[in-house]
Amino acid sequence: MAASFDIFLRFFYVALGLIFLSAFVGLFTDGFHLDIGLFVSNVIGILESFVSPDELSIIGPNGKEYTIFLQFWDHYFYSLVIFLSAFLLALGAGILLAYITAFLPENRFNSVSKTVSLLEALPDLFIIIVIQFAVLFYFKQTGTLLFPVASTGQNKSYMLPVLALALIPSLMVYKVILFLVKDELEKPYVNLAKGKGISKSMLFFRHILRNIIPSIFSHSKSILLLLLSSMVIFEQIFNINGIFTFIITYPEPNVIAFTLILFYLPIFLLYALVTLLIGKTTGQRLEW
Repeated sequence: MAASFDIFLRFFYVALGLIFLSAFVGLFTDGFHLDIGLFVSNVIGILESFVSPDELSIIGPNGKEYTIFLQFWDHYFYSLVIFLSAFLLALGAGILLAYITAFLPENRFNSVSKTVSLLEALPDLFIIIVIQFAVLFYFKQTGTLLFPVASTGQNKSYMLPVLALALIPSLMVYKVILFLVKDELEKPYVNLAKGKGISKSMLFFRHILRNIIPSIFSHSKSILLLLLSSMVIFEQIFNINGIFTFIITYPEPNVIAFTLILFYLPIFLLYALVTLLIGKTTGQRLEW
């Protein structure tokens, strides 16, 4: 019961922060107005809209008022699928790459680490352009389009946005895990396991990875923030009619607050579930 209440309290604090943030953004809707009264009015308006979400509305291009749910869920799930897919891909790719290089000789290990640091410094926009150019070049040479480079009204692009969005975070995860694995390989139990003839795969996935999962979990929050900050740019570049494009189009405080809280909810539930699983398997209580 205490754990459930703690989880609820965490979500409540984050939701409250998003409400205040959305109310503050509302001060910039028609120029900047540093007005405490307007801020309080925005907060009250957001809370009232949450009590009756059916009354959440937007002003369309024709000046008429519509409920946001006419098109909200399509935008919402499109962005959520891309975001969570990129996040899970980044974690999976980082772990897999770390496994491939973890047992390399020290000189090669250091070379790989330096190369990863170099690639990590590349701007996201440069990577997007390179990937799009590669796909178009392959299409020109073979006549086969591997996957759409941008979304259209009829066809949604998933593969390329997910790959591009996950690339830099994958390198970040990879670099973090390499550092953690290098530290773990110096511990006595590793030499003991090797002496008993335990395979490298079993040693990595059953022992080393199990011990460093709490640290990976802690670092994953910075990965989430990186992905979140990149989503706005990616939606514009790939012509994704996602949830952040929806917010930019309809920047009303209640719409922003409702959207951000709803977008945060599945991420929060995922972290709550993972926290419980890690706590049961490792016996460690994680702070998040």
